[in-house]
Amino acid sequence: MLSVRPSIKNSLKLIKNNDEAIARWISHVVSPHIVGVVITSAMALQYSPDPIGALLWLAGLMPLLVLPPLGYLLWLVRQGKLADIYMPERETRLRPLTLMMVWLLVCLGLIRYWEAPVMVELFVLAATVMIGILSVVTLFWKISFHGATITAAATATVLVAGSSAWPVMLLVPLVGWARVRLERHTPRQVIFGSLVGALIALILVHGIILRVF
Repeated sequence: MLSVRPSIKNSLKLIKNNDEAIARWISHVVSPHIVGVVITSAMALQYSPDPIGALLWLAGLMPLLVLPPLGYLLWLVRQGKLADIYMPERETRLRPLTLMMVWLLVCLGLIRYWEAPVMVELFVLAATVMIGILSVVTLFWKISFHGATITAAATATVLVAGSSAWPVMLLVPLVGWARVRLERHTPRQVIFGSLVGALIALILVHGIILRVF
């Protein structure tokens, strides 16, 4: 028992001394882009009549959905117009978010034209709606996209998988802590982002998925 306590203390000290690096790592690993890809793939496997076909569609569509907006953000960072791809200053978010919305709407049109699986279309539509809501809020107040995305994904997972999936909800406060620790958001901004994400997940799962599938 005595040998365990120093080990725990050393671990806590190590975490405390490196908490900023840990928070930055969490923000990158659980970024909106990555979370969106993971949850869409998981739901496609769960609900699509042809899961393999849906995953093949996603493999083809995800680069189209993600790479152009991400490339544009990276270009803005190189031009010095953004501090990083997460757009920390509210005033610099409007133009990138507007272009992202336009691009997602174009992709939705292509998805409909190509007759992609319904599940794929639903999740792209949900992402578009969430970005639209967050963008409107951003006109007046900074809100956490990280908080919204991880909460939407975690809530959808629990609603679909049941109580056994509750541990995934621990990612919500973890990501929230990371964003606050990096001083990218206040606790209120993270909480309100999470509320938007939870609402989108509830509408998507209970209002559409469980009724249609």
